[in-house]
Amino acid sequence: MTRLFRLLLLDLLLVVRGALWRLLLRLQGGRMGPGARLYGGARIVMGASGARIEIAPNFRMLRFAIINTLPPAGRVVIGKWVHLGEGSMVTASERVEIGDDVVIGPQTLIVDTDHGYHDPAQPIRIQGLVSRPILIEQGVWIAGHVTILKGVRIGRGAIVGAGAVVSRDIPPLAIAVGVPARVIRYRLGAPRGGDA
Repeated sequence: MTRLFRLLLLDLLLVVRGALWRLLLRLQGGRMGPGARLYGGARIVMGASGARIEIAPNFRMLRFAIINTLPPAGRVVIGKWVHLGEGSMVTASERVEIGDDVVIGPQTLIVDTDHGYHDPAQPIRIQGLVSRPILIEQGVWIAGHVTILKGVRIGRGAIVGAGAVVSRDIPPLAIAVGVPARVIRYRLGAPRGGDA
């Protein structure tokens, strides 16, 4: 088999897989725009009644990436031309919103939920979940192996460096790195501000 034929066959498979996911999401009350490409092992799980997943056109979801909703009514909203890297996971118990033109590197975790743990006399597993929404604005680049925790807003055009743990807001056009993530500088033309 020639290389060109294999590439054409792979492209056709991606189109068919995207169409099947669109149909499955629609049957569960969600939606996915045209042009979606979901590579092998990618999964979308609507794990709660009342959950909703909305994905705009031209979404790319690489191998083994997962989008997951949790009870009571998790909601994931993804904009146009979003790229979700290999092995990444987006989990919403409340709401995760990702704007247009966002690039998310491999092995990134975006989760709007933590376990409750305030009663030391009770097992953590029965203390419920604590959730706050996450907003990732338009044009953000999130490098690989990043963790984004509940209640965070990442501003338009920001960059989050590899391996960062984002537990506080990142301003627009900021470049943030580290554990916990902190702003080290701003992209050219951006107004100056303090740490995230």
